[in-house]
Amino acid sequence: MKISRLDHFTLRTPKLEQTTTFFEQVVGLQTGPRPSFRFDGRWMYWGDWAALHLIEDKPDDTHLLAYLGTRDTSGTALAGPLDHIAFRCTDLPAFEARLRRLGVGYRARTVPDLGEHQVFVLEPNGITVEFIFSTAEMASWVGHAEYAPSPAVAGDSM
Repeated sequence: MKISRLDHFTLRTPKLEQTTTFFEQVVGLQTGPRPSFRFDGRWMYWGDWAALHLIEDKPDDTHLLAYLGTRDTSGTALAGPLDHIAFRCTDLPAFEARLRRLGVGYRARTVPDLGEHQVFVLEPNGITVEFIFSTAEMASWVGHAEYAPSPAVAGDSM
């Protein structure tokens, strides 16, 4: 077997509308075509790539249970061993401005050995989403030691 690329990731959520809004407004994904499954959900696109599949988790939805089985989507059990989802990005200043405009808190770091700025945001289900930018881009924070907290990052809620 040879893996050619990541196809998609799926989140089951009791907060379908809030999760859709987060990935539209913060990440910039667009809701697009989805097969006519007999349970509710959204497919979120980056261009023509359906990167994220959202499924509305309803414990009494017999169609969902028959198709995917049961899953505990409460609290931290949602992420299980999943630590975070990461997107490689460009235009850090515009992204930080968007987060400030939306009032979304975040943690920011710089990884000196990799030449990367990292911005971590919590989505409505408690999953951390990481946005990775080149250190060639201007960041609002001053360089830090690896893993050091970013001082006074606007709206830091993590």
